Amino acid sequence: MLRTGNTSPYHWADKTMSVLRTQQLEACEKSLAGLPAYCLFDAACTDADAETFYKLSYFPREDASSREWTLHTVEQLRVRVLSSFAPELALLSPEEHDLLVRLVLFGGKLALHDWDELIPAASLVRRLWCRLENQNGVRVLFMPHQLCASALLLLAGDGHKKIRDAVEQVQENIDNSLYLMGLTRAEAPMLHLQSLLKDTYAENRPDLIERFLFSAFDCVFDEAGRLILIHPGLADPTAMLRLLPAAADACSEMSAAALREASDSIGDLENPLYEQMLFSIADAVRPEITPEDAVEDLIILAKQDVSFTDMKEVLSSLLVSLPTPDMLKALEDLSTRIPRWIWFSSSRVQ
Repeated sequence: MLRTGNTSPYHWADKTMSVLRTQQLEACEKSLAGLPAYCLFDAACTDADAETFYKLSYFPREDASSREWTLHTVEQLRVRVLSSFAPELALLSPEEHDLLVRLVLFGGKLALHDWDELIPAASLVRRLWCRLENQNGVRVLFMPHQLCASALLLLAGDGHKKIRDAVEQVQENIDNSLYLMGLTRAEAPMLHLQSLLKDTYAENRPDLIERFLFSAFDCVFDEAGRLILIHPGLADPTAMLRLLPAAADACSEMSAAALREASDSIGDLENPLYEQMLFSIADAVRPEITPEDAVEDLIILAKQDVSFTDMKEVLSSLLVSLPTPDMLKALEDLSTRIPRWIWFSSSRVQ
């Protein structure tokens, strides 16, 4: 999902990963309120609605290089959506894919009880496959029966599984890169996935790969207009790109095995610090946040080289009481020993 807004002026307590995620979900919920009450494939949809559906879809960005402008019809949009349905289904983000499988198994109607389901649901709507309806305060996702039937057949195919295996491999590599680096340019994983999709029915579809990245990861554009994938806890990606542009390419040459090994090594270092911090605050965290999320917030702040003074302020904001000496000792260990993301490490050396 595209990250918007400037968090630079905020205190660190207002730009932890949990807060950034909440802001993202609130923005998503607000945008969903203005969506049409029906789907592109519903009988009620007419040509008068075509431009509305076009504008909310992924198509405008993908058509931006074209100098031609034309009015759209519902039939044209339906043909365009259906012509890419099989490869697009296979190139969904993991969250979208899980949601869609449940939606199909429930016959095209699924109540969303988890707030975190809003973002993948919004992306399925943006693909012009689904619609969302608010029923007595519960968001309900609908998919037309004809698309459900097609999806059910495609999900059972060997070709779909082969493509999903490739998507999951690239997803893991990107996740490892982001945890190690904080951000990465999208070109390398896009090319990697394209190579894995050779000789499948999803080959030569960079547009659908970009949709997968938009849905699966937080992202921004750099000054050159290139797509940058960012860790969801990175508070100021613009500053990171400005201070050390090379950081975006630092992991592009690492193999999947090397990324996995590096990630495992960091896990071995961080796990004891995580457990120590979790044990110290487990019974003192505010009810609206879990102890696990609180510790993760603190770890990601440490990776951004946030000062110990600021981290103490954040810790206090997460608790229902004042930090104890044990909590402060655990926080000091975490602050000192958590590996920094590369641009922070490099700025320290310089």
